[in-house]
Amino acid sequence: MLATLASYESLFGPYHPQTLSMTTVLALALCASGHPVDGRRLLERAIGDLTKHHGKHHPARIWALEAWSTLLCQQGDWQAALPVQRELLECRTHVLGDDHPDSLAVRNELSATLSALTSESWSISA
Repeated sequence: MLATLASYESLFGPYHPQTLSMTTVLALALCASGHPVDGRRLLERAIGDLTKHHGKHHPARIWALEAWSTLLCQQGDWQAALPVQRELLECRTHVLGDDHPDSLAVRNELSATLSALTSESWSISA
């Protein structure tokens, strides 16, 4: 994957959507293979570069946000997942509308995250 990313960077440049999408794929692979710190750092960089160079509603950025949200939830990092899911919901509803199945799915995930945070704070205070 590193070689593929390097070839994308030389062919398309470091900020091309295909390069940054491959960066997202590599970040997720790093997380899945036991390198979550490196994966998270790379994913954050990809999202930042996609935002800066292609705007907040670019499909590759929305996909990277979705991957980031999923990763944070899998790691149980509800505090970090919450703003990512809010951003993802805003992007999905902007692009697809309030009633699109993808927008509704993000809304449900946001609700589940809020429930997890509420349960977590409830158990801490008890």
